[in-house]
Amino acid sequence: MPLPSNPPDWVTAARYACFGSREGGLPDASGWIMLVLAPMSFLAGGVMLWGSDLGVSIVNAAHTRTGQCVIAVLVLAFVTEGTWVARKVHAARTVTTWAEALAEADELPEAYPRQAIAAPDFRLIDQEGRSISLSAFRGRPVVLTFVFAHCQTMCPIIVSTLKRSATADTAVEVLMVTLDPWRDTPGALPAIARQWELPRRFHVLSSGTASEVIRVAEAYGVRFERNDRTGDIVHPGLVFVIDSQGQLVYTFNDPPPAWVREALDRLGRTHASLR
Repeated sequence: MPLPSNPPDWVTAARYACFGSREGGLPDASGWIMLVLAPMSFLAGGVMLWGSDLGVSIVNAAHTRTGQCVIAVLVLAFVTEGTWVARKVHAARTVTTWAEALAEADELPEAYPRQAIAAPDFRLIDQEGRSISLSAFRGRPVVLTFVFAHCQTMCPIIVSTLKRSATADTAVEVLMVTLDPWRDTPGALPAIARQWELPRRFHVLSSGTASEVIRVAEAYGVRFERNDRTGDIVHPGLVFVIDSQGQLVYTFNDPPPAWVREALDRLGRTHASLR
């Protein structure tokens, strides 16, 4: 079900534990079994045990005003839920299609703008409960992005992109700062990391104070808008590549995995030439 803008941490953890999550935001195979086969088995059992009685009860209810209202409410609830699920499935398929298209995109152009400015430092908390600062990774390249767990369009694509592009290089640290610290609290980060199946050296970051996260986003020029009623967030898909000296070298918007891989390769070649 749709969650409020600030649900308890246990809700996020329980939803993942019960239904799992794929990159597009849908439940995994065991989750679909829980959501579909379990209630269908109860329904089938009820029909087998009390089939004739249920039929008579429905017919009798249809001839009373109260029964007609109850049936109308049930039909309306079924249609509403079915429409909501259909939209979720459509969004997940769109994410998968986009991710496949990005994976086949061209290599990073040789003339792509390259920067050389100091990346703003910050300190936040990761899924292991550790205090993580950007400066702590001096000496190795860092990929930084801004995402949030309840995002079902752009964020799964960015997470997939970074998993495809950065996992092969064991020297790279990947920092994912949440844009939704109101829901992605430090206590919820372990479930989010499991949901995204983050590999080693991937850190999803938040803080006990939303203002600290907002300051990090502002320092990197990441503008986002949050709907206080629904919790939905609109934001760009920015990815920052920072070299081993803490210099911000590349800024991408929705990059394909090949671009991030090539950017990291170029940093490695530059570092080798300076030795």
